[in-house]
Formats: sequence, C-alpha cells, structure tokens
Amino acid sequence: MRSSGSVPALVAAVCILCTACGCLGASPAPTGGGITPIDLPEPPEAYTLSGALSELELLEAEGGLNVTGTSVHQVLGTGVDLDGRAASWALGLRDGEEVRWLTFGLAGWKEISLPAPLPAEEVNVTGVLSPEDLLRGQEEVLRPVMERLGADTVDIALAEGVYSVTARTDAGMETLAFRADTGEVVV
Repeated sequence: MRSSGSVPALVAAVCILCTACGCLGASPAPTGGGITPIDLPEPPEAYTLSGALSELELLEAEGGLNVTGTSVHQVLGTGVDLDGRAASWALGLRDGEEVRWLTFGLAGWKEISLPAPLPAEEVNVTGVLSPEDLLRGQEEVLRPVMERLGADTVDIALAEGVYSVTARTDAGMETLAFRADTGEVVV
C-alpha cells in the first residue's frame, strides 16, 4: 500500500480548508474585551487616637453615632506604630448601666456588640498623655523590645490610669506598662 504521498496531501488539504474557513486565520481583535485597568482607592492611612476622635466628633455632628452622655472606660489600639498611628482603635464606653463598644478602622466608626466588661474607672482622654506622645516619649524603652521581637507595631491599651503597650510577634510577646498621666514606667 502506498500512503506516503497521500498523508501529507491530506494534512495540506485540511490546512487549506481551515484557513479558507477562518479556523486558522488571525484572531479578530477583541471588541470591548481584554484587560481593563481599574483605579482602586488608596488604602486609608492609619490614624492617631486624636485624629480618630476628631472623626467621631464629626460623625456625631452629622447625626451619626450618638455618644452624648457616655464615658470612656477603655481605649484599645492595634497595629500602632511609634508615631501613634494605629490600624484600628476601640473605645469601651459606659452609657448609664449599658456597655457600648465603638471601633474605628477601614470603615470609620462603627458600634459593635461585644459582651466584655469595662474597667470601673473612667478615662479622662484629655487629662492623660495621648498615645502618640507616650510612644514618642518612651521610644528608647520600646524600640529595643520591638527590635528583639521583630515587631513593627505594638498594641496599646489605656485603662485605670495605665497604658499597657504590647509588642507581639511569632518570636514572642512583651508588655510594658506606663502611667497614663506622666508616661513613667510602672514596675
């Protein structure tokens, strides 16, 4: 049987047929398809507690969250750098006998349901050092701890006249305490 000449002729015929029908021709340019660039918003910057509280005042003035008559009993900051800018802030408020928690982060201020108790003593936010002032003033104490643990940020808690600053990584955790009014180390 002699098929050596017929196989190449058959392949050539199929290629010619496909080219004539458009199967092997150049693909037409997409119309309205392809990759469309999307402009994403810049991630929101971290805020100091003072900046976050200013946002809360503005929200309250615009008729958003109502915190009139509440008292602050705890302040929490997560992902706080040594300039006092945090990824998020939380306020533990007492409204009469009711406990309320507000958080500030990517979506602004939100009230959350959290069945956590609050410390008894009220925090006078304007009568203590701001977190940014405390961290800046205690940088020489905090930086070695952060470097030893490989931490870029700390978590901070303010309650009952004391700031607790915690550096936490996979390498470990260390918490330092400071007086909220003076910034002195609490032993």
